[in-house]
Amino acid sequence: MDRDEMIRVFETHRAAEAARDYDAILATFVADCYLETAPLGLRSEGRAAARAAYQGYFTAFPDLRPDDQGRAFGDDVIVVWGMLRGTSGGDWLGVPPGGGTFEVPFANVAPFREGRMAGETIYFDLATLCEQAGVDLAAIRTAAAARARG
Repeated sequence: MDRDEMIRVFETHRAAEAARDYDAILATFVADCYLETAPLGLRSEGRAAARAAYQGYFTAFPDLRPDDQGRAFGDDVIVVWGMLRGTSGGDWLGVPPGGGTFEVPFANVAPFREGRMAGETIYFDLATLCEQAGVDLAAIRTAAAARARG
């Protein structure tokens, strides 16, 4: 997949995220996609699981917004980095909101297959996000570990 096409799909994905349009978000992924949140050790596989993960993030952080500041490309992969901003306004993995705002650096790695994103792995500093947002870090880690165990 060429660079321009990867940019087009990723920008469509970002616009769908900003609109909170779950169907449009999922349309940018292949059917057997994944959404991996590295700092939590969580990986959601398939469109239904990815939808649930997105719904969880947008419930926990209603104004969640990435500010993409750079991109790099490899063979069928895009890496995007910048600042992730938001406010803790709802339960996150069953942990009550803290009400605080956060701003943390992030990186997303998105491989491509069949003209769409195969998935997305998200990296950010969980401790700093929780500290700024007023969310209990230990409770988030415990909840994520429980979810990862199934």
